[in-house]
Amino acid sequence: MQSVFTDCPHREKLGWLEQVHLNGPGLLYNYDLTAYAPQIMQNMADAQHPNGAMPTTAPEYVVFEGPGMDAFAESPEWGGSLVIFPFMYYETYGDDSLIMKYYQHMRRYTDYLKTRADNGILSFGLGDWYDYGDFRAGFSRNTPVPLVATAHYYMTVMYLIKAARMVGNEFDVRYYSSLAHDIMVAFNKRFLDSNTAQYGTGSQASNALPIFLQMTQSTGDKGDYTPDASLTAKVLTNLIKDVESHGNRLTTGDVGNRYLIQTLARNGQHELIYKMFNHEEAPGYGFQLKFGATTLTEQWDPRQGSSWNHFMMGQIDEWFFNSLIGIRPSTTLSASVNEKDGPMQGYQKFIIAPKPVGDLKYAKSTYETLYGTILVDWTRQNGTFTLNVSVPVNSTAIVYLPGEKEPKEVQSGTYKFVAAE
Repeated sequence: MQSVFTDCPHREKLGWLEQVHLNGPGLLYNYDLTAYAPQIMQNMADAQHPNGAMPTTAPEYVVFEGPGMDAFAESPEWGGSLVIFPFMYYETYGDDSLIMKYYQHMRRYTDYLKTRADNGILSFGLGDWYDYGDFRAGFSRNTPVPLVATAHYYMTVMYLIKAARMVGNEFDVRYYSSLAHDIMVAFNKRFLDSNTAQYGTGSQASNALPIFLQMTQSTGDKGDYTPDASLTAKVLTNLIKDVESHGNRLTTGDVGNRYLIQTLARNGQHELIYKMFNHEEAPGYGFQLKFGATTLTEQWDPRQGSSWNHFMMGQIDEWFFNSLIGIRPSTTLSASVNEKDGPMQGYQKFIIAPKPVGDLKYAKSTYETLYGTILVDWTRQNGTFTLNVSVPVNSTAIVYLPGEKEPKEVQSGTYKFVAAE
């Protein structure tokens, strides 16, 4: 965090934009970004090109030109931060000012992507950059670039629909809802193998993205974005099998990591996530620690070279907070464009739903909200789960204990809950 969210302080020193939204939740959990985030948004708005295109870095100190540089210049997984990040800010702080202020910029960018799409499919960009395999990481090897690009194109349109509702532009709601439907149909027609319930190459990123974005539907009327539950379950099964077939290891990279982790988490696969990272082998954070790294490395295997000071692989931090400790806002932005989100409350009312996993005996964390400090401290001993919670003044917590369906709602204060595992 040196003027911008910098990839590394020693080499490129650029504000690569994919890190803003892919690590956005982790950044918002760790830092007060009420001043920093508006500056990042202004940087993006200032860097936007007259035709609506977004460069991969903001400020755009370096212009990538020449053969093969199109991917580096305007990759949609990077430029999409202009549309995605304001909603993460809104969800965290209950402040919609960035959406209101930059709506026209967001719409211009989405319109630009439409000019680059071929029948709903976007085919340029860096894709799942630095994914993992028996090769030196770099350009996406496991997952088709058009799949990743089109999924992010769809996500950008979805968020713009939400923004259009918020600013009261019903024409844009109808227009972009129709566009989102067309993209979803084109995506499934191009990438879904309905016989095997696999997307793209069947890689982890290929299957995680459509589940995360609720795109698992190949047909449907305009305005119907309800995912096919049966198809979703089959794709999820394939995703889990792929992780297990790699020895409970990931194959995703800079972009796919968040969608893999959060897709598994949102579908209750916390034990699998724990297995994926509770070891000292590559790919994983334990190997980087064993290797002697004191900051996250650019590649999962730092022996392969590249930077030894990158935060782009830090998406696990989001899971630490929203699952392992279990702190998350009570009102969250739904993934479906068909669902109308209510106003975000910015942690004045929040959920605590810890997910103890594996052989972990305790976890403790604090989170600084605009209303004060949330403290969560849990332990497991002799079949008993003990949870200590501190709720800030003028705030409300909805507490879910592991294994219990009915939550407990508590106001500001300090509480202790005990449950049998």
